[in-house]
Amino acid sequence: MRHLLTLILLLAAIWRPAQAEAGDTPGVSDDRIRIGMTADLTGPIAFVGQEASAGARLYLQHVNTQGGVHGRTIDLKVEDDGYSPPRTVAAFRKLIDRDQVFCLFSTVGTPTSAALFPFAQRERIPIVFPLSMGSPAHTPAKQYVFAADPSYNIQAWLIVQHILKSEEGTAPSLAILYQDDDFGRDGLKGLRQAATHHGLDIVAEEPHKRGAVDFSAQVLNLRRADPTHVIFYSPPREIAAVLRKAHAAGWSPGFISSVAAADDKVVELAGEAAAGYQALQIIDLRDTDPHLQQYRALLQERDPGRKAGFYHALGYWAAQVLVEGLQRAGRDLTREKLVTALETFDQWDQSIGPPLTYGPGLRGGLNASAFMMRADVEQKKLVRISDDWIHFERPAEVAGQ
Repeated sequence: MRHLLTLILLLAAIWRPAQAEAGDTPGVSDDRIRIGMTADLTGPIAFVGQEASAGARLYLQHVNTQGGVHGRTIDLKVEDDGYSPPRTVAAFRKLIDRDQVFCLFSTVGTPTSAALFPFAQRERIPIVFPLSMGSPAHTPAKQYVFAADPSYNIQAWLIVQHILKSEEGTAPSLAILYQDDDFGRDGLKGLRQAATHHGLDIVAEEPHKRGAVDFSAQVLNLRRADPTHVIFYSPPREIAAVLRKAHAAGWSPGFISSVAAADDKVVELAGEAAAGYQALQIIDLRDTDPHLQQYRALLQERDPGRKAGFYHALGYWAAQVLVEGLQRAGRDLTREKLVTALETFDQWDQSIGPPLTYGPGLRGGLNASAFMMRADVEQKKLVRISDDWIHFERPAEVAGQ
């Protein structure tokens, strides 16, 4: 028995998990930080996952060529989850248990990211800047989740404000097409609140399943309801399919999307059916801001075959947030120090995105502004309508959303 115990101890000493590279901090060695990302690379929003992960790699490669963060390069591992929450959880387990990543960041999708939040809280693993603007990512605040904003809930209010301003003197009626999960229902909740607040009618609410490809019934029902505006809470591929179906039927209300489909891909997929399509946006890729100039220059230098796009930029922005947090956390890196470091962000604006604030009990939701883009069918892209931003002040009935 004593010899067996000795053998077990010897084997335990030989086989040590990757977290032992730098003492007690998983994924951190003397010269490297290993981080993880879950994304759809092969499923219904594969375009989103592929672009976001490529954007993240672009910035991380740049940082690595500059010497990394406190002398450590950043190694990104991306796991394909097919936009399926159960697969996201399995990918999380692989990244944490087998790959021993230090943290997760830029997890793609609202329902998929939401599936990870309980695990992150229980196991004290930071998720930095999940690519989800669902309000549950930051309300209530979760100690280990640092989210993006404005939430889909608030975006609905911004869209309604835009409609009221652009259609002043008329009586708009609204409809919504939404993905029937955490993503779409967050937008639906916001639209109901905004419509009630402004005394507007929602004449149709049409859900669709995640990954749907046929929208014949939804378009028929929406057309029968005869709204002046249809608001989308769906991915780019699905919206393009609806636009094509509506165009074929000769039906053209005002189509407006949340930030989730503020990408040129919608225009490319929909073609002439995208005429008049609008989408909220928070990053102006054609701005002359120095950070955006650097983004475009790095893209041209390192990935000249790829054009700048919203989801690519979003992954790049998420990587900027992560790197800044790692810089502030210091050389003696731990997960708790990363959390504390991110809490020091106070209107931090050294990135391609809008200013970002975190703090104890605050994990996003402060940025409540966006601007509007419109499809340019000839150029196959979205263009900014004006320099104006739509600013939102939270009414009492949505306090805390």
